[in-house]
Amino acid sequence: MKKMFLSAALALAVAGSWAFYPKAPADASGYMMVISRFTGGGFSAKNTISVITPEGQIQTQEADAKTGTITKVASSFDQMHLTELKKINELQQVGWRVVNSTQNSVGNGAITETIYLLEKR
Repeated sequence: MKKMFLSAALALAVAGSWAFYPKAPADASGYMMVISRFTGGGFSAKNTISVITPEGQIQTQEADAKTGTITKVASSFDQMHLTELKKINELQQVGWRVVNSTQNSVGNGAITETIYLLEKR
């Protein structure tokens, strides 16, 4: 009788501890990308911030950039970096973190982009 009670108590303890076993989060969903791109030449330019979700959806936000003088171009770059920083901070608050970033320039700076790779915490 004691062996049967002990076996039942042990089985109950094992079953109860299984409920506290760590589980993978339900929303663990791979990687996300944030791409900021400055495209310009002559007197027209454009800043875009694109977010590529783990499901493959692309959300793009566009803003006109100013060209003509170095001061205007620098101001446009500052505005683009401010927008990308806001987006990354927004994503960080919902559990994403930056794991890598790269910067590319094509055509003597006519297209400059920064790509951030994020993963879910």
